[in-house]
Amino acid sequence: MNALARRLAAAALAAPLAACASPVPPAAPSVPSASLPVGSAASPDEMAMEVARLVNEHRARIGCPALAWDALAGRAAQAHTDDMARRGYFSHTSPEGQNVGDRLRAAGASWRAVGENIAQGQPTAQVVVRGWLASAGHRENIENCTYTRQGVGYRDRYWTHVFYTPMPGTAMSGSRSFELLRARQSTRP
Repeated sequence: MNALARRLAAAALAAPLAACASPVPPAAPSVPSASLPVGSAASPDEMAMEVARLVNEHRARIGCPALAWDALAGRAAQAHTDDMARRGYFSHTSPEGQNVGDRLRAAGASWRAVGENIAQGQPTAQVVVRGWLASAGHRENIENCTYTRQGVGYRDRYWTHVFYTPMPGTAMSGSRSFELLRARQSTRP
């Protein structure tokens, strides 16, 4: 077992990913270095955007189109992340029984396909994406080329990544291209 696989196996024990996943394979795929400086104190928004960037980089390598950043998916993801952190649970389903489809619908999105990855305990976007890519169920969501939109929530080492494809004819009013959002963020003082 190589050093990377040993570190990932240890991380999987110390910081569990969502229970829906298959066991971690012996070797993890590589994830490019994050663009955030190592050791930097990134804001929750920066952490979420970094997950989106890393996922889109991976999707490009396997031939899937980039996911557009979607404000509705971002709100649903952040609300679920905040709820899990505030109430101390870790599940795709809230204590009231709401799932990702319910949360996305409540945020105002109409969808025909939806998926969600959650994680708890990972300190950086790079570590959480690497963990998801090492898990068959999470990797399936990331590599599902039919998804077109994404939103990410982060708080206190809780992570939620929502993927979806809108119903045909749904306007892009709640979405912005990832590149535009990233460009706007990089121009902030």
